[in-house]
Amino acid sequence: MKSLLRGLATLVAVAVLLVLGHMAFIEIGREVVTLRTQRPDGTWQKTRLWIVDDDDSSWLHSAGDAWVKRFEGNPVVEVERGGQIRRYRAQAVPGPHPRVDQLLREKYGLADRWVRFIGPDNEKVVVVRLDPL
Repeated sequence: MKSLLRGLATLVAVAVLLVLGHMAFIEIGREVVTLRTQRPDGTWQKTRLWIVDDDDSSWLHSAGDAWVKRFEGNPVVEVERGGQIRRYRAQAVPGPHPRVDQLLREKYGLADRWVRFIGPDNEKVVVVRLDPL
């Protein structure tokens, strides 16, 4: 019974370390911006995301679409980047995005590969274009 409990405790510890390592890997050493979306009551909800720039637009990338639903009724969002807050019009862009994927690989390197390895399939990936206001 003790060996079973030890094995279970080891599995839990490894899972916790993987989650913490994953979060640290995403946050450390590369640019992570804070997307601010306004709730119906006027308060702001924050989400930390990766960002890349291509021509006049910036692109956000996430492995899920829950945060995208927050700006469906109000596409004006704020992005905190480099200590400055700027307003954008956000638009989810369906379909594959090889250029954005390439920019993410170049900017985030091994962290991008890690996230894609353990993340969901490409059908759940959401890419959002930010156009400055």
